[in-house]
Amino acid sequence: MKKMLLSATLFILGFSIFLYPTVSNYMNQRVYETEIINYEKRVENLKDEDLRNKFKVMQSYNESLKGLSFSMQDPFNSNDKKNEAFVNFIKKDDVLGTVIIPKINEELPIYLGATQEHLSMGVGQIGGTSFPIGGQDTHTVLAGHRGYHGAKMFRHLDQLQKGDKFYIRILGEELTYEVTGHKVMLPSQVEKLAITKGKDKATLLTCEPYTSSKYRLLVYGERVNNNEVKENSTETMIKIKENQKQDFVKTVCFIVIGILVIFIALFGLLRSK
Repeated sequence: MKKMLLSATLFILGFSIFLYPTVSNYMNQRVYETEIINYEKRVENLKDEDLRNKFKVMQSYNESLKGLSFSMQDPFNSNDKKNEAFVNFIKKDDVLGTVIIPKINEELPIYLGATQEHLSMGVGQIGGTSFPIGGQDTHTVLAGHRGYHGAKMFRHLDQLQKGDKFYIRILGEELTYEVTGHKVMLPSQVEKLAITKGKDKATLLTCEPYTSSKYRLLVYGERVNNNEVKENSTETMIKIKENQKQDFVKTVCFIVIGILVIFIALFGLLRSK
């Protein structure tokens, strides 16, 4: 009887350990989804004049960056608060927009400033880089963890290839960016994130390699016309949610079946003794 109880305890413990990352990631995705839905509702309820005013403030800030010597703080080695002084119409922890990355099945909220707190909740726009509203001579940089307490976040960012698309939604507008390349750099090599004259760029930034913060992985994107894209982000988001649910169910089933097989084998071994 004691052996049976021990086996059952080990089974439950093993099941919990193996299941934790999958359940944690799925629960985090639902939290992100709730934050994004609430953000989109707030945007829908804004008057056109308020939307225009917000856009103008962001546009003015982006204009102020042109011609300046570029400097930014690495979000993983410091607490980025650079933009906070420039914008007073966004509450500290309000969602600024969303980024959708179909290739890795991620839809994440964007926060103003890549602080440690914001990076634990989603993606942070790094201070000193352009607001993600598009336009010539702009370069927004969005930083995300390579996984955080079970949440995948930018875990698989290295899977993006040249030609893949990602989307940014902000103030009711949708911007489409096409991946143009990758680069691995040292945290000090901030010149790799400077504005390129005449370009509308967005870069996704995370740690490299996975589980280390020695280097930074950059995935560069350039703006493309939404009319050139066969599939919009709304259709993509539906697919992402379906894929997330399917991945969750498949992983849980695989773990349950695997542990059951081990449990049955151990049970049979104990009985034979």
